Amino acid sequence: MDQPEDRKQKAGEKGEETQGVSSSLELKNVKRVLSVKMVAPESHYTSITPLGKGSFGQVHCAHDTLLGREVAIKSLKPEFRDEEEIVDRFLKEARGNAQLEHPNIMPVHEMGVTDEFGIYFTMKKIEGENLKEILDRLEANTSYYLKKYPLSRLLEIFLAVCNGVAFAHSKGVIHRDLKPANIMIGEFGEVLILDWGLVKRLDTGEGTDGGVQLRMEEFDESGNNTMDGAISGTPNYMSPEQAEGKVDDVDFQSDVYSLGAILYHILTYLPPFEKTQLNKLLDNVKAGRFVRPRERRPELKIPRELDAICMKAMSRFQVTRYRSVEDLAEDVRNYLAHKEVSAYKAPFHVRCWNTCRRYPIRTSVAVAALIAFSLTKTVQFSQLRGEYVGKLALAEEKAATAEDLMVQAREKFDEIKTLCRTIRQKEPTRKERALKQELEALEEEINSNYIQAVNLYKSIPERYRHMPNVVDGYKQTVWRQVEFALYCENYASARMWLGATMEEQMDMGRMLSEEAKVYTNDVHRRIEGWGSLTINPASNIDQVTIWPVVDAGPKLKLADMQDRADRFPKKIPFLEKGSYILQFTTTEGRLVPYPVYIGHSENVELTPVIPDEVPEGLVFIPEGRFICGGPYSRFYRRYKISLPSFFIKRTEVTIAEYLEFWKQLKTPEQKAACMSRIRFDVDQRRFVDAWNADGKPNDPRVKLAYPVVGLTHAAVVEFCKWKSEQLGKTVRLPTVEEWEKAARGVDGRVYPWGNGFERGLNLTHTKYNPIGFETYPLWAEPGKFLNDASPYGVRDMGGNVREMTSTLLPGSLDMYQLKGGSFATPDNFLPCSNSSDTAVVPSDVGFRYVVEYEKQ
Repeated sequence: MDQPEDRKQKAGEKGEETQGVSSSLELKNVKRVLSVKMVAPESHYTSITPLGKGSFGQVHCAHDTLLGREVAIKSLKPEFRDEEEIVDRFLKEARGNAQLEHPNIMPVHEMGVTDEFGIYFTMKKIEGENLKEILDRLEANTSYYLKKYPLSRLLEIFLAVCNGVAFAHSKGVIHRDLKPANIMIGEFGEVLILDWGLVKRLDTGEGTDGGVQLRMEEFDESGNNTMDGAISGTPNYMSPEQAEGKVDDVDFQSDVYSLGAILYHILTYLPPFEKTQLNKLLDNVKAGRFVRPRERRPELKIPRELDAICMKAMSRFQVTRYRSVEDLAEDVRNYLAHKEVSAYKAPFHVRCWNTCRRYPIRTSVAVAALIAFSLTKTVQFSQLRGEYVGKLALAEEKAATAEDLMVQAREKFDEIKTLCRTIRQKEPTRKERALKQELEALEEEINSNYIQAVNLYKSIPERYRHMPNVVDGYKQTVWRQVEFALYCENYASARMWLGATMEEQMDMGRMLSEEAKVYTNDVHRRIEGWGSLTINPASNIDQVTIWPVVDAGPKLKLADMQDRADRFPKKIPFLEKGSYILQFTTTEGRLVPYPVYIGHSENVELTPVIPDEVPEGLVFIPEGRFICGGPYSRFYRRYKISLPSFFIKRTEVTIAEYLEFWKQLKTPEQKAACMSRIRFDVDQRRFVDAWNADGKPNDPRVKLAYPVVGLTHAAVVEFCKWKSEQLGKTVRLPTVEEWEKAARGVDGRVYPWGNGFERGLNLTHTKYNPIGFETYPLWAEPGKFLNDASPYGVRDMGGNVREMTSTLLPGSLDMYQLKGGSFATPDNFLPCSNSSDTAVVPSDVGFRYVVEYEKQ
């Protein structure tokens, strides 16, 4: 069978296993990968006794006879030793620990593989307990622990943890699962950070989790279990970006958040978030909904400085957290030394008292200086006012400069948007690149001026910071930047500016006034991109149900019904952006799927066009815009285009259907020109006729129910002419855009079934679907792969056979684009936007046809 050129085959043959699906891993393979000498632990480890167990692992205590010391042996439980994903995490933990040599990071001594333990590593044995156990006993009001662990001692432990994490960050390593249970306190004061199984290296990209599914069974009500998958970490201590599964956003400040959550637990003896269901807990983490420490435990009289440090470290937005672990630790040290902390500006009298506590001998001198201070007070007020006037004027100047630049940037953005509406080629044009570079330069200058203006407003002396002109100037500066970001469709920037302003809460005249609340809510809606839908009446429509389309792994699925209507027009004023299926019921009782996509802040008005009758074997594709092209396309960028309504064949044309045309041909020359010629093996040089003169297959592997393949483009055109005469309507090959709309609907999905492909799910008939090949080593009868169906119900547009179109390859005069994948092609042929080509007549290319729709 023909094997089309696969430009990505070499890459695809390396590491093609789907992430997140554990596969069996034989022990001999682990040994080979590790390349370690196989020595049974009993050879130099004696007195092996169980020490403890976790979700996946177990720890034994042993005596190392070679070095004469007690060690801990960590290994996987027997039921997990052949799970590749768990073994991989175990290896990351061992190697992560071993590569980080620091007094506050658990040292690893040796790693190996044995038949008894599987893969294991040994580490220092520490007699003690973890920080969670200590905090639990403090919460239980155990007197021994209250004496042994006052707040000052707990903060010393916290600083030791910060030292270890800071060292890991200096090596480009993020822990991603910091929590009290992973911090061991030894009997002699040792503080060690454990469990480096979820580490991520920023310099290499290791530790990304891709599209792994969250395993709900690994979560219990305690909230202390670590979850694997797109969401990695422990819910009560993970950062919002981890809870949202934004793997690329996880950085050093994610560990800063987790340290803030640990500090919260230290201050209150309780985790930051209340026990609740997993989904609700994750929602609370994402939204930053937790009670600040002083409000949660007022009876503990938590110092305001530590409360503020904790809140800054746990800020919802990375931009407003401490920039590094060192900055966080410095604030805690300053608190212990009675110095000012950056997170909290104490009242004047408190600052004076702290100064006296730091310098008791100098206090008497300060009292004497107070007299001098009163004499110079008038001069200082004069200086403060001068500083206020100067900084205010400069802030207004910077804001005005940014506003002037913003006018130019808006014009440039409009020019780019207009230009891009006319361009479909994938590579940007020279003019497009030049305009985008000019816009980026303007945006950089605008941001620089606005940031300077904001910083000037913030640095105005506190005495004048509540003045109306300062408050209004600051507010207008931030809001203009938010509006500019929204205008340029930079929603991440708008969210960052708005979030940073709300988090700042810097005594600047009550930023969240009623006016600010109204504006903030409006901006949130615009950032999220909510739109509306209006459905106008149609003569043959009785009712409609509206179903949101949501991700469910590789496939998209219908969520709960959103709305129902039997009176029109039907208007839904607030509808979340995204994909929907409208299920129309006609006056004759037919159910008709009608995909609709609500773009960002888009108001869609729809007058449904549904024919009274759909010819047998065809599917109706209604008129309207859809998303075409995209990153998987060879030639076209992602763009929107509107097409008129048309019918398309539900399945590929079969040999039996094609023979009706072939048998009516008059001359031997015509039949020879329109014959299907096949070769069953790529090594064969000769093509054979698919059937004889009587229309009977020449080979038992060819069945009349299979798609017809091995035809020339000219033969297919002749078939369409004949079919047009039979139906009395125009029949032709689909254009690339018609084929793509029929395959992917209107929402720009990657595949007919959704946005993912996994080889083991039998989604379509393609080269790397072993389930399909067991039954169909070559072609399959149309419609046998139930998952391979488009939103309109068109079948087999993902695999089985590639399909001809009437659209030429860009730059070619006689080669036409082929769409879809086949049983002979690898995964990269499957995306709906992808096109292939061939200079021969391959045996994996068939066709389906379009019937033009005439409005009634």
